[in-house]
Amino acid sequence: MKPEDLKLFELIQSDEAAGTLYLKNRRVLLIDADALGVLRRELITKLGVHEARRVLARFGYAYGYRSALTVRQWFVEEGEDDWWRLGMKLRSLDGSVRVRPLRLEVDLERGVFEAESEWVNSYEADQHLSHLGVSPIPVCWTLVGYASGYASAVLGKEVFFVETECVGRGDARCLAYGSTNIEPGSEVARRALEYSLLSDEEFMSLIKRSKGERASLQNFLEELEKRSLELAKEHERVRELESQVVYLQESLNESYNVSELVGVSPSFKQVMRDVAQVAGSDATVLLTGETGTGKELIARAIHSRSERKQRPLVTVNCAALPAGLVESELFGHEKGAFTGAAQRRLGRFEIANGATIFLDEVGEIPLETQSKFLRVLQEGEFERVGGTQTIKVDVRVIAATNQPLQKLVAEGKFRSDLFYRLNVFPIRLPPLRERREDIRLLTNYFAQKFRARFRKNISSIEQETLERLLHYPWPGNIRELEHVVERAVLLAEGTVLKINLPLAGNETVNHEQAAQAASPAKTKLMTFEEMERHYLQEVLKRTGGVIAGKGGAAEILNLPASTLRSRMKKLGLR
Repeated sequence: MKPEDLKLFELIQSDEAAGTLYLKNRRVLLIDADALGVLRRELITKLGVHEARRVLARFGYAYGYRSALTVRQWFVEEGEDDWWRLGMKLRSLDGSVRVRPLRLEVDLERGVFEAESEWVNSYEADQHLSHLGVSPIPVCWTLVGYASGYASAVLGKEVFFVETECVGRGDARCLAYGSTNIEPGSEVARRALEYSLLSDEEFMSLIKRSKGERASLQNFLEELEKRSLELAKEHERVRELESQVVYLQESLNESYNVSELVGVSPSFKQVMRDVAQVAGSDATVLLTGETGTGKELIARAIHSRSERKQRPLVTVNCAALPAGLVESELFGHEKGAFTGAAQRRLGRFEIANGATIFLDEVGEIPLETQSKFLRVLQEGEFERVGGTQTIKVDVRVIAATNQPLQKLVAEGKFRSDLFYRLNVFPIRLPPLRERREDIRLLTNYFAQKFRARFRKNISSIEQETLERLLHYPWPGNIRELEHVVERAVLLAEGTVLKINLPLAGNETVNHEQAAQAASPAKTKLMTFEEMERHYLQEVLKRTGGVIAGKGGAAEILNLPASTLRSRMKKLGLR
């Protein structure tokens, strides 16, 4: 990052609940400048000018040294010149002073550093004049300490700064000079003697004492920075775990049970053989099949049989993501990456690190996001939206679609290289009409499931009902069968379950009508929305319109009352 690109509010992270501000991994404070002026006055009054100067210079040195370590860790990808210039930019961002560089020479190989800068609007000079008046010596002590500490961290060698002109002393400007050469007769020594009103003995005493103190201080600060980085990594880990917890809480509201993989048909057995064969590997799996054939259940079956089963299966419905937020949802974003990005957010791939991600309706991923998705599959790395840091992840991918991806490739709507990368191990899920041997088993399973949920005393299923189910085409596949059985159980009044198929008008379908239903052109089928509306109407009729509370519709449906009200509003029910 170049110094001119640095923006304060992109660096600061606020945790209002904890009452903390962070500059990357460092906790920082917002302090009133006038309060620092009062502190300066108290130090000088109690300790004297020379001791107060020593305390404030050490404070500035610590501040500068740690700032340099932080900048090196998080921002600098260029040379040492930029590293130094970033330190100057930070001073203007935090409101201390605007640094106008006049001369700079940095040579790490020779261990040479020499810089001269004008300090514009120094807070220290202003505060000293405000609280103490004009000084006989330069007064920007924390700024001198900061510059010395920052430059010493950059160079890895002791750098000493002096202020050669100072507004607080009555000069027209504040001018600072720094160098690695601090021996007697050097430019630093000459300027210190000339402008700081130090004797030669005082200056050398200051240098000797400073060297020893700063060597000790450097060791302490480097150890502190090391611990801060470790703490930052732990903090990042906590944020990752918090994101996983939030995701798992969302997932718990969805009812998916791998035990619903019921069937004896040859086509279903082949699917389960494929699952057993691929589950133990990390191969990418592409599930294809019509809507309602159980693609997510198969994905969960693969994950539950894999070595990653101790971690959550992270699911993403690509079709439900707004076009503008797909990349953010998958890969996360940095704070300020776009309007509304108030804080950094981890994407689903980052949450799924070490686990499995299930991308449902993968054909809906926009073309502009597909290249980044391909990179994750091939290299296991990506950047968050608005970020520059490359993030490495170890994620097993299972994708699903009810669309013909090869057709989308031919139409230019899906990348061919992405299709081939996803199609490593394809599994086709057969529609229910191709596995009629399983209809009786599935009906029995769902009847038992909803009998327990709705506390019904059902002991058997009418034989004619089963015959009708066997001849129905099931355009909605297993999901449609489940909904039909759920509705029938809810409405059942005796011990024998009778099921009416979901045709327009909700008329009961006999054996001949069920056979005719195989031709969609002859009979208008109800949409899922129509089925849901009718279903909710029946429940509300039975509860007398009561939604919440014991015996209410929400309890019967095993839904939060707020969710039920939202669905009713969407379906136009009152």
